[in-house]
Amino acid sequence: MREKKVKEIEEGSFYTYLTEGCRICREGGKLVLFITGECVHSCYYCPVSEERKEKDVIYANERPVESFNDVLKEMELMDAEGAGITGGEPLSKPERLYEYLKFLKECELHVHLYTSIPAGWKIIDRLSKLELDEIRFHPVGLESPEKFVESIKYAKRSGIEAGFEIPTLYFRDDVAKIANELDCFLNLNELEFSHTNYQALTERGYEVDDFYGALGSNEIAIKYMETVEKFHYCTARFKDGVQFRRRLMRMALNHPEFYTVTEDGTILCGLIEGEREKIQKAIDFLNRVSVEFEIIELKDSKNDAIFIETGVEIVERWRDDLKKIGLELSIIERYPTAKRIVVEVEPL
Repeated sequence: MREKKVKEIEEGSFYTYLTEGCRICREGGKLVLFITGECVHSCYYCPVSEERKEKDVIYANERPVESFNDVLKEMELMDAEGAGITGGEPLSKPERLYEYLKFLKECELHVHLYTSIPAGWKIIDRLSKLELDEIRFHPVGLESPEKFVESIKYAKRSGIEAGFEIPTLYFRDDVAKIANELDCFLNLNELEFSHTNYQALTERGYEVDDFYGALGSNEIAIKYMETVEKFHYCTARFKDGVQFRRRLMRMALNHPEFYTVTEDGTILCGLIEGEREKIQKAIDFLNRVSVEFEIIELKDSKNDAIFIETGVEIVERWRDDLKKIGLELSIIERYPTAKRIVVEVEPL
């Protein structure tokens, strides 16, 4: 093996080789398309949330998807350069997978696919014709990696970059050997604790660090790095503190100018709440004083609400007039995502 140049990046991550999909992800430009929560396996370390696990649902990042239009909204919000198709097991819904892959490629995105199925040549051929860029195989429990040898060979011959993507469960010499023999990449993710896998991981002796990664992951990563030619290790801290923050920043900067963007990628704005009739009076008032605002309507099984977001200085300047209408005013800090999770509220 030739001498490798290991590059260290933020939050403990390091690599000798990055695929294009990883590069896009690192910059916050990857849209995560969760194609289904259904899966043919029941991996004890699976971190998928309860709202998605074993449920046949589709999400584009945090946005529930009912049509291509929902995916397009999310792509535009974050200026997506690429997409990762994941699950569940995406190949458990092959026609849906092909349909969304075709759409993503029509949008000129770089696309990679995660799967735990050793796909045969017919599937690889279909994915190649739909111009899939990368395929990342996950041997369940890291067992029997040899089952994926032919799949990786088929993919590479078909013009798809292929390799393994696995968690730091433990070191497998045969995974490393196959990766080198096939000249394919090995992406290693720090084993992460979540609400859905915490008990299963602790029962097997794994311990969580001061974040939510598993203790010992770094040592396992170093063993792989020393053995594998094309290697990349991604920590939980990197995903949350760097990659996710960069995606938030891309989203935040695509909001109207009256939103204030923080260094963490959250946004500050004025929030106006009240009954629908009073909200309409607020809309009429804000139009009269010629200020920018957004009307937000939430309609789902849990919400049927309408409210207004505008600049912080707007609610502060016109608070008396708006309160006379009978409205509730506050300054909020929230994520710029479809879920609109509020971080902090300051009532006025």
